[in-house]
Amino acid sequence: MAMTIRNEEHIKCEDGVAVVRAEIDVDTVEELPVPAVAGEKKLCQGSTALVIDSGLLVILNGNGEWVSCKGKKIVG
Repeated sequence: MAMTIRNEEHIKCEDGVAVVRAEIDVDTVEELPVPAVAGEKKLCQGSTALVIDSGLLVILNGNGEWVSCKGKKIVG
């Protein structure tokens, strides 16, 4: 299954691209978007993702890396 955007908040436009803070769902860690792009939208710091197969909640940090709630780098 592809990534699903559950919720998003428009933050700004950057070079004609919408920058959003989003809540997304993915089936596996391998489906986390790196670089952090969802369709034609760029995800910003603070976006969250639920990894369904593991129940892991991850957060996009300011370096574009997906990290666990404890700060452990997951991917990126």
